[in-house]
Parts: sequence; structure tokens; C-alpha cells
Amino acid sequence: MSEIGNRIITRGDILALEVRCLEQIREDTLYEIRNDAKLRAVLTSKNYDEFKNIVDAAHLTPLSASDKMNSKTKTRIWNSASSN
Repeated sequence: MSEIGNRIITRGDILALEVRCLEQIREDTLYEIRNDAKLRAVLTSKNYDEFKNIVDAAHLTPLSASDKMNSKTKTRIWNSASSN
């Protein structure tokens, strides 16, 4: 173990650092995805609501055919708002 000043770096410190690093990587990835969507949306959207919807949905990925046909998820209501 190495010392920084009088403090010994513990396994918990390393795990906490790993969690922080992974969280930052996820945040950076989401930032890049949203920024790319903004750059595309500014050229294609007709109004602010359309722009906002494009940016808000940038992190979503379409369902694959296997997702739709999976026996565990086949009967799932994908859009619960539409069933009301």
C-alpha cells in the first residue's frame, strides 16, 4: 500500500475511485451523444419542441426484432401511456 501524507490508500478508496471514474465516463458519453444530437437537430428541427424531443431521446436505442420476439418481453406493454 502506498501512503499519501499520513493516509494509507485502502481497497475501499480504490473502489470508490473506480466508481467515480466509471460514472464520469458514462456522463461524458451521454454528453457527447446529446451534443451530437443537438448539432443534428439544430439543422433539421422546425421548432424548439422538436429540437428538445430529438435531444431528449438521443440516448435511446431502437428495439431489435429479437427484443420484440423475446418470450419474456413479448407481452410487455412498451408504451404504457398508449394503453390508457
